[in-house]
Amino acid sequence: MGLRDQLRRLRRAAEGKMIDIPQRDGTVRRFTEQDMKDAFVNLVDRGGAGEDAPPEHPLLEAVRNSSDPEWLNSFYFAGDPEAHTQPVEDLSERP
Repeated sequence: MGLRDQLRRLRRAAEGKMIDIPQRDGTVRRFTEQDMKDAFVNLVDRGGAGEDAPPEHPLLEAVRNSSDPEWLNSFYFAGDPEAHTQPVEDLSERP
């Protein structure tokens, strides 16, 4: 095993468990398990917040640009990021 392989193995061990999200352009975006939790909280915080919504988490953007159907069918796939920040029409009955 060469020095490069040893360094790569050490770096990955130091990072801990990482989640790989393949992108349409052939690259791979990597995130930690904590990023998964943070992205979920961000997705919930953005829902229905209108203009006060926090900025989109990078993991959500990576999922939207993924080439993997499993990611595109996950609950992390939020579609259009602006769709969650638009006001919802009031459908309640009017007097």
